[in-house]
Amino acid sequence: MLCKELIPGYLDDVTGVYQTPQGYYVKDEDVDEFDKEFPPKEKLKLLGQIFG
Repeated sequence: MLCKELIPGYLDDVTGVYQTPQGYYVKDEDVDEFDKEFPPKEKLKLLGQIFG
């Protein structure tokens, strides 16, 4: 994690270690199974749309 102090010295007493949340660790197969719960998306062309 990167940050920049807006007030000099504000983070002097701040310590710690970043840990990636466990929810970030998912298997591709589990994601694919979850995605199956949603209806397929359909690309629409709308009036005023520049790129199609």
